[in-house]
Amino acid sequence: MASGERVPARRERKKAETRSAIVAAARRLFGERGFDAVTVVEVAEAADVSAKTVFNYFPAKEQLFFEEGPLLAGVPSEVVSGRPAGESVAGALRTLLPSSVADPAALVEWARVYHGSPALRAFGREMFAEQERALAGVLARDRGPNRVTPGILAAVVLSPVREVWETVLTRMATGTGPEDALEQGVRALGAALAMLGQGFPGLAEGVPVRTTAGGVGDGSGGVPGRVGDGSGGVPGRVGDGSGGVPGRVGDGSGDVSGRVGEGSGGVADVQAGAAGRRGERAGIMRVAALAGVSATTVSHTLNGRRPVAEKTRHRVLEAIDQLGYRPNVLARSLRTSKSQTIGLVIPDITNPFYPALARGMQDVLGPAGYDQIISNTDGERRLERSALEQMIARQVDGLAFAVFNTHAEDLLPVIERGMPVVRLGGRLIQHGVDVVHSDDESGAREATRYLLDRGYLRIGFVCGPAEEGPAAERVAGYRAALADADADTDAGADVNADTDTGVKGKGEGGGVGVDTGRGAVAGLVVHTHFSRQGGAMGAARLLDLPEPPDALLCANDVMAIGALDVAVERGLRVPDDVAIMGFDDIESASMVTPRLTTMANPAREIGQACARRLLDRLAGKVSEPYSEVVIPARLVRRESA
Repeated sequence: MASGERVPARRERKKAETRSAIVAAARRLFGERGFDAVTVVEVAEAADVSAKTVFNYFPAKEQLFFEEGPLLAGVPSEVVSGRPAGESVAGALRTLLPSSVADPAALVEWARVYHGSPALRAFGREMFAEQERALAGVLARDRGPNRVTPGILAAVVLSPVREVWETVLTRMATGTGPEDALEQGVRALGAALAMLGQGFPGLAEGVPVRTTAGGVGDGSGGVPGRVGDGSGGVPGRVGDGSGGVPGRVGDGSGDVSGRVGEGSGGVADVQAGAAGRRGERAGIMRVAALAGVSATTVSHTLNGRRPVAEKTRHRVLEAIDQLGYRPNVLARSLRTSKSQTIGLVIPDITNPFYPALARGMQDVLGPAGYDQIISNTDGERRLERSALEQMIARQVDGLAFAVFNTHAEDLLPVIERGMPVVRLGGRLIQHGVDVVHSDDESGAREATRYLLDRGYLRIGFVCGPAEEGPAAERVAGYRAALADADADTDAGADVNADTDTGVKGKGEGGGVGVDTGRGAVAGLVVHTHFSRQGGAMGAARLLDLPEPPDALLCANDVMAIGALDVAVERGLRVPDDVAIMGFDDIESASMVTPRLTTMANPAREIGQACARRLLDRLAGKVSEPYSEVVIPARLVRRESA
């Protein structure tokens, strides 16, 4: 064998070894700690590869778990298409569940991890939905005596398969022996398929198997090829680009999906012998045929990138309206390698600031043809890291995140993929990450000065968690204003409202400890949650001091409303007995009584600036490795202070 012929073989062998090492490391970690607690970065470290390498093989973390799943004995569409002549569909599907397995202990461990993860259970349902579409493609070629459409028939026949599969896993995870669980599952599946055969005769009857040119498994015809070899197998080895279930679809040269969206025979475009049936979705080829134009002309009419004659455009639009055609966004993303989506990761979607920020982003993204995917993290680093991984898996084109527990290394997988990233808040300087934020420090400084100018002498600060970026910035501004005014301050530690312990003001990790930084105010800075309840807890903690403050500055308006709740409960007059001031100027700030004095932190404007920066990055208009956009805060004087 020539040297040039050996190199590809070695390369493929190395890829297979790397893939196996990644899967082995992932399964070991999943077994030790559970699926949801493990990140892709940790898998990469355990496998001694980069996170980018892991994502290249497995765009979604769930694919690591389902690689070579040990329970089902085959892929439904392949089992049915490859069944011997005379064997029924139901008979072929009965073989999916084995009566025994080679490694029962490994299967029990797999079942336990699966049962403990809502994310895996949801992904499992998505996999079966993909398998339904693949099986529909097989059934479309041989409908037998059934008059039910292939899609419905595939859903009906795979439903008991999925239910029995999940039941067997649940039983194993909760203590049933694997042999007993499998035996019960085999019996249940056989009974369910037999019952379905009574209602759908073709499922129970032996029908000769017909294949298209190229035969089974060679990828050149309509029958799915072998799993994972790139020849059209529908689930394939998930995520390796060979037709994997949600991985990047292969070239469509025999995949049941066909060339998605171009109507070349794929189930996704319902052109596989079923075009035109009522209730099935029209494809771009049907629009083109009805309008008497090419598919390219239809595409140009829809995206406006090239001029189309007015009469032609009118014919295309009439055909679209008549057929009820809707562009296949997934197909477009597969062809262009762009999803036309931007990810937004936020800590609390119930805080009115963040919907306003998302609206500002949409003001800019919508006209540019982009949609948003929003993920809520509750401010937990574990959920923040998981959200970043999910955004990568969904192949968003850019990412904005308003999270402040994320460390620089958590962003490396995103940056390494060349994805534009904008951080909303904080001062983290990192190549590949732009920052858009309000001037938190100057805003808090101005707010504190305002309270001092109004004659308040003992000002408490109800702030967010100590480790979060805006909290640290606003505490710094508060202290700077007190220092500038030579205000009378006590030396000591900030306080955590949850534990009554001293906390770090701006230290790494935000753990419990004493802040010995400049201008520390004993007990007058309380760190709590960025929520109404957190604001109430912090205000109560300060008002319970032997010498309570005469003014409360809160890190956002939601917290300030919580402080107002406490004042009302205690019969305190605002602002006569205690002044309360917020930050953000959300809509509710002007609706409470008394109306809230606050610092306007223009969420919508910040969102617009963030979206513009992402679009500039995507268009290649920004060359520097990172940039910072600062939106000034503005004093809004009302009645509470």
